[in-house]
Amino acid sequence: MITLYSRIALFTSIGTGVLCFLSFNYHIDFTLYKVSKWLDIIAIFLLFILIVRALIRWVAVFRIKNTTGLLLSKKGWIKSFTYESVLWVFNLLIVLFMALYIEVGFLFKVVLLLYVIESLFHLLIGKSNYKIVMSKNAITLVNHALLVISWNDIVTITLRHNDLQFKLKNNKVRLIDLDLISEKDKKSFESKIKENAFQRNIYFSS
Repeated sequence: MITLYSRIALFTSIGTGVLCFLSFNYHIDFTLYKVSKWLDIIAIFLLFILIVRALIRWVAVFRIKNTTGLLLSKKGWIKSFTYESVLWVFNLLIVLFMALYIEVGFLFKVVLLLYVIESLFHLLIGKSNYKIVMSKNAITLVNHALLVISWNDIVTITLRHNDLQFKLKNNKVRLIDLDLISEKDKKSFESKIKENAFQRNIYFSS
């Protein structure tokens, strides 16, 4: 869900930035075509997505903080940082371009900066709180994204290369990258997954 919101926000901001670039390149009159008003509408839409996304993932981090689970490895945190920093690059480039060449769209630029700020703080707080928790009801991964896999939805579990693939009843596949876990915890995590799968008659293959 978090990834979906992030993608919608990213594609919307990039699409808007491209249209602004084309408008600037072809000397289109922003006042005539009410570009400023449209940018404000898009900014409000992006702000709404940011609030929803932030609420979901911040609540997840604080709820899981005192829950017993496997803390993500340094490599796992770096993967989250890498994913988030890619989004920063696009947002900051759009803000820079618009700040230099387009006078309108102040709210739009501010919202894109808010995405970067929220993302940065989430990574900093999450560095010591990102973890994987396995309960009797679900497997929950909390990092820059949020992944919850209900045991009742799982049909098969496959261990391939360095990830666990969970095929669900709706034919979707969810992945947990084992690099997110420290080397000392991988085997015990795999064993617990396998044990729970057998208890629930879920097919497990490796």
